[in-house]
Parts: sequence; C-alpha cells; structure tokens
Amino acid sequence: MVSIELIKEQLIMAIEEIKVANSSSHINDILESLTIYATGAEYASVWIYGSSVLKRERSTGVKKVSLDKHDSLLYKCFITKEASIDNYLASTKGYKPEIDNPDNIQMKSKIMLPLISNDKLIGILTAYSSIKKFKKFTKYDLENLKVLVPFIIDSIFKIRIINGEIEDRRVASKNETMHARRKTDMIKEIDTLEKQRENGRNHEETLEYLSNIVHDIRTPASGLIGFLDILEEEIKDERLKSYVGYAKNSASLINTLTTSILNSVASEQNIDIGKVTQVNTVKFFTDISEVFSANLYKKRINYTICVDPNIPKDILIDSMKLKRVIINLIGNAIKFTPENRTIAFSVRYKIKSKKLNIFVKDTGIGIAQDRQEAIFQSFEQAEETTQDEFGGTGLGLSISAAYVKELGGKLLLDSVLNEGSTFYFDMPIEFKDETLRFELIQKSNANIVILLDNKNKFIAKHIAQCLVKLGVPQNSIQATSNIEKIPSSTTHLIVFESKLDKSIFNKVKNDNLEFMVIEENFLSLKSEDIENAKLVSQYSYMGDDLYSFALMKRMPKVLIVEDDEISSILLKTMIKDEYCSVAIARNGQEGLDMLSKALKDNEPYNIVYADQNMPILTGSEMLNSYDKYKEELFNKPTSMVCISEEIDSVDKKDLYSHPFVTVSISGNEKDRNLYDFDYQATKPFNRQEIISILTNL
Repeated sequence: MVSIELIKEQLIMAIEEIKVANSSSHINDILESLTIYATGAEYASVWIYGSSVLKRERSTGVKKVSLDKHDSLLYKCFITKEASIDNYLASTKGYKPEIDNPDNIQMKSKIMLPLISNDKLIGILTAYSSIKKFKKFTKYDLENLKVLVPFIIDSIFKIRIINGEIEDRRVASKNETMHARRKTDMIKEIDTLEKQRENGRNHEETLEYLSNIVHDIRTPASGLIGFLDILEEEIKDERLKSYVGYAKNSASLINTLTTSILNSVASEQNIDIGKVTQVNTVKFFTDISEVFSANLYKKRINYTICVDPNIPKDILIDSMKLKRVIINLIGNAIKFTPENRTIAFSVRYKIKSKKLNIFVKDTGIGIAQDRQEAIFQSFEQAEETTQDEFGGTGLGLSISAAYVKELGGKLLLDSVLNEGSTFYFDMPIEFKDETLRFELIQKSNANIVILLDNKNKFIAKHIAQCLVKLGVPQNSIQATSNIEKIPSSTTHLIVFESKLDKSIFNKVKNDNLEFMVIEENFLSLKSEDIENAKLVSQYSYMGDDLYSFALMKRMPKVLIVEDDEISSILLKTMIKDEYCSVAIARNGQEGLDMLSKALKDNEPYNIVYADQNMPILTGSEMLNSYDKYKEELFNKPTSMVCISEEIDSVDKKDLYSHPFVTVSISGNEKDRNLYDFDYQATKPFNRQEIISILTNL
C-alpha cells in the first residue's frame, strides 16, 4: 500500500503539470497516472459524461461507451451515484464485459467512483487490474481516490474548456481560482487522513481478537434473517408482516454492527461505524423504537413513542451511533421497569438552537443518588446485585455516554429510587431544508372522542397529546368510558379494544363516523373483524395513523412502471421513507392492468413513475389506454412522471396537462405524447427532484 505522504507528493506534481498542459489527452494521461499511483492499480480510466455517453480521451485515441443499455456496472454507478469495489468481476452481478471492460483486458478487479459537482454527475473514475497483476482493492484505496476528486473534477472542467465545451471565459477564470483554493484544502485532507490511519494501527490486535467473536455472532443472526424472510413471504396479513419486519430490523442491526467490525479488520482500519447519512426522521426513530414492541407487550408495560411533528423531515446524523444509544436506553428501561408500569420515548425539536432533545423516561426501580455518576463508567451498575437480578455487563451506558459526546451532546440522568429514571440529551443536527414531515392541521372540523377504560388512561392521554401536536384543537378532543355519553356532534371515534362490542359498530355505521380501534393485545384483532376501521397497536408509533385519521386522508399509493430493475429499485429506495404504498410493474401492459384494477376497486394510484420506452406498451400508450378506461368508469386523478436522460427537448410548462408521472430514457424524444405527462425526472436520478414531485401533489 502506497503511503499517504507519497500520494501527496504525486498530487502536488500533478497539479503543476496540469497547469501547463494544453491538450485534453495530456490532462487525461496525468489523471490516470495519478489514479494508478494512489491505488496501486494496473490501469485507470477517467470517463467524462455527456449526452448519455461516457467519453475517455487518451493520447492513444478517444473511447466512447453508451449508457443506452441498462445492465452494466458502469450504468449502475451512473444511476446510483455511488462508489463501488468489485474484486471478483467475473462473479459480480451486472458485469457486462463489452461496457465495463471496453479495452478487452483480462480484468479481475475494479473500483469505481462517481465524480459529482453541484449534485450533477460529470464523470466516473475507475481503477482496475488484470489477472496477471491482481490488486485487491480496499476502503483505503477508495479513501485515497476521494481525496483526489476535487482536483480531478477541476481538471475535467479544463478538458471541457480546451475542447470548446465551455466557452464562457468567466467560467474558466472561476475554475482556476477554485483550483488554487482546492490545492490547499486537498493537502489538509491528506494530512488528516494520515493521522487517522496512524491512530487506527494501534488497534489491529484488538480487532483481530474481536473479529473471531463477532463472526460467531453474525452467523446465527444471518440464519435468523433467512427464517424471517420465509415467514414474511408466507404471511398475508399486513400487520403480521410489520411485526416480522420489526424482528428483521433487529437481526439486520446485529449484522450491520458485526459486518462493520469485520470489514474494519479486513481493511486494516479503525473500528468506524460512524458515518453521517441523511435519514427520514420519523421513520428512523420509529423503526428503532418499535423493535421493542413485543418485549413491552410481554411485560405489560404501557409504552408511548412521540416524534415531534415540527422536526425537519430529513436530517444529517451519524445514524449508527444514535441508533445504538437509543437501543441501549430503551433496552435498559425495559430491563429495570416492572410489569404494568410505563415507558415513554420522545424526540423533540428545538427550533431556535436546531437541536434534538431525546429522552427515555420510565417508572421503574430508579437509581440511588450516590450511584448516578458511577453508572456511566464501564462495567459499573446501579447496585452490586444488579447483574445477578437483571443481567447485563454495565457497558451499555458507558458506550452510550461516549457516543452522545461524539454526537455533540451530553447524556444526563434524572432519577428517584423506586420511582423511575429519565435519560436525556440534546444533540445538534444538520439538514438541507426545514421541510416538515407533516403539514400541521390548520383547520379541522373533526370532533374526536376516545372511548376507554380506566386502564387505558396513560395511552389515551398520549393519543390526545399527539393529536394536539399535529394541530387538532384541544377542545375538539374528549374522552369517555360510556358509549351513551358520546356527543351527537362526534365525527371521529377512537375505541380501545376492551370497549368493542356490537353497539359500537352500530353507532359507527348509523352516525357515519371515522373509526379507529386501538389494539391492546398483540394479534388479537384482524382487519376483517373491524371492517372500515383503522387498526393501530398501542405498542406502535401512532403519529402517521392519527394524522391521516384526523385529516380523513390516506397516504399516497405509488406505482413504478419500469423494465430496468436497477432504476425501479433505486426509485423505490428514494421514496420508501415517504410512507407510501409502493408497487412495481415490469412493462406497460402490466402497469395498465394494475392501474385499471386499482381504479375499478375505487383505490386508484395517486402517482405513477413510468418509463416511456418499455416492452409491450410504451409509457404514452399505457397512459392513453388508461385515459380511455377512466372515461368508461369515473374520473380519479393520478399523477404521472416521465423519467429521461435529458430534459432539453420537453417544455416543462406543457407537462401539466394530465395527472401522470412518466419515465423516458430518450434524450431527444420528439413524440408529442410526452406532453401528456405532468412531470419529467431525469437520469441519473436526483432524490430531491423525485421526492419534490411526490410531496407537491
């Protein structure tokens, strides 16, 4: 492995060479040589993107690769904008030699890195080796390349200026200024990277020991996921599927943590599960907290999950560290809270300071004042008898305290012996915009009544608080234990399972009420048993259900009609955090059948992302056929989005004449049928663009 100091020397030399280079092929050769040196690869290619083609300009000639075919590793990198390492190309799914190996060498391993400027892909950097000189790429190599990316992007702009693709001299001047500034920044990044690696080398022996233990944990967890996958396929009931999903989340978390450790050992790096990622706030916190639902039910603990509706929808955080903190805190609360007590998990957003306030509050055994400081130390517990009585090692809180500190906060405790404990902390967050998960209910004609028994008071109070936070006026919510006292002005009825009887169903039907049932016992009710009611478990997050219930509005149904599997999976991944019901069709005819059936069942899709060029029926043909079918039945609005490589040929103002979203891969599409679509989204997909189409309906 090349030392980072030598890479820095080569970078400085390359910067000076690029300054005086006057041909695009010369610049390309400099960049490829630097890439080869930084990775220890045998070959390298700098691919520049333009008009659905990747182009490489070497002194030996120009090479072009078309992206019209959607089944190569290069195309996958282009679509997803994600780096990849493939050390055994022959067995890698999606590898197409004619695209991924255009020089026709005996390629064995390859590393690919998208080059992105201002959220636009301008090229792909690749390094690769043949069977004769096999190089097994690691995360080290990827880190080395990422440090070089700003320099390579600046050099590509210079190539475009030389080729006459950028005519504005101001752009060239700005690029030169940026080039000088980035030189200093890159040198600093390289020095920082070297220090990080030096610190990591001291942990090698510990990591090797841990890897053996971790591997033994990982194996049964993988088996558990396999059995859960089988159960998920066989189970038809959606609620049962959701419970299996919670179990899979737990098993997947084990695999994520253990894989992180094993990968760290393999790449001779420090254990680093920390990575700042963008997450959907509500889904992130509820996925974690609902993992414990079954355990809480078994202990008959009343459990509430509250996520502030004023929180930004998407935030940037070290998700793995925060996930481990929350899991430790809720797990401890369950361990030390007796049956029939309460636990509350809450996430609040402090708008002025732009911080999250997170707490886990229980009414458990509590912690004596003189032990509250000690429990944050490794292998320390509240009492000498704690381990014998409750289990555990005393590591959870020390790990959590360390992680919270790394997240920018401090883990604090309020506790009274025999009354309970509250662990809490504030942490700063970053976000790209302040779009809320919910648009708070501004006007509501809903009059909501909660029908309950005395034992339901804790959960009923939580439900009322959630509704108020979502914007429902407090004077529009009331509770009663007697069906006879339900006012005639009631529009929405929430009933706990223990209060269900025939008279309730009759009242709901006669008064035409919006109806929600709170299930108190796991799997004790089925949807068909309470027709026309929204069924919610009291051990789950209720925010989304209460919001749609109070608004009398359903979450959107989405259909993706796309014959390219990579594109459809990527689209589904992009919108999965938007709480949509997503279905996929593989061709235009299948899409038309699904659209027609949904319309006939009076459950039409709200939005359809459709490819224009598909087998059997094109996107336009599918749309036209669907139009005719709608006329025969009744008009139900559905939005269609067109996805294309380029958007120059379509005038956006003409794309709003019909409620449909289409997907086209043709950059120069002249077909006027495209104007029937509402929106057009281009490839490679921009998540913000895809989400904005969905959320602005």
